[in-house]
Amino acid sequence: MDFVKLDAAGNDFIALDWRGQGAQERPVSDTVAGWCNRRHGIGADGVLLLTAGREGADFGLTFLNPDGSEAFCGNGARAAFTWWRSLMDGEVNAARFWATDGLHEGHWVENEPCVDLHLKEPPQDTPHGAFVHSGTQHLVLGMAPEDLPDLDLVTLADPLRHHADFAPEGVNVNVVANAPDAAGRHAIRTFEKGVEGETLSCGSGTVAAAAVLRWASGGKAFKFSAPGGHLGVVLEGEKRAWLSGPVEMPFSGTILPS
Repeated sequence: MDFVKLDAAGNDFIALDWRGQGAQERPVSDTVAGWCNRRHGIGADGVLLLTAGREGADFGLTFLNPDGSEAFCGNGARAAFTWWRSLMDGEVNAARFWATDGLHEGHWVENEPCVDLHLKEPPQDTPHGAFVHSGTQHLVLGMAPEDLPDLDLVTLADPLRHHADFAPEGVNVNVVANAPDAAGRHAIRTFEKGVEGETLSCGSGTVAAAAVLRWASGGKAFKFSAPGGHLGVVLEGEKRAWLSGPVEMPFSGTILPS
């Protein structure tokens, strides 16, 4: 089975062309976990299945976390759009695609992929932080910029990720600098459920952070610096956001039968 490795600002994925396969034939959880294992497998933050388009869409996207659970992934959507565009010989600069949370659009803007994400509702204040659903569940906490680099994110985030208030789905935990750096970028770090650890960036979490920053102090365009790279968010109205940033395709290969 052939695969392509995709890197979206440090969020890395194993991408499979599943357009000729049925949904019932998708990889089982143990298989996904094995592929994503960074010591014994290929290593990734998840698996992207590029599926056939339907109902006016150019393609479909199924994202599987390393534990095999299905979710929406903003950086995964950008990566899938980039790969699909390469399969079209780079001649198509816009697309519509289905993901688990509905129909999305992608555009090629200033040599980077940009996709739209759906915000279910404005940020909700909770005793734990600001809750935002940007395709999947996120909890956003603000912090002084100087405190982010040395933060023990796993110790902070793990109890929140499993808190009864967010059961049964759980929640991703994002910590964002409450002030930008000299370049105008807000530092951000994310603990992702399904991965059960910190990832180098998170697209839907970055959109959630942008929604909270707008909620707290206004504005509609925000720049972010994650450990894996830079991302940008432009908020359009109350329920739509555009996420942009780099995507690379460092290598491809073949998964051999075990």
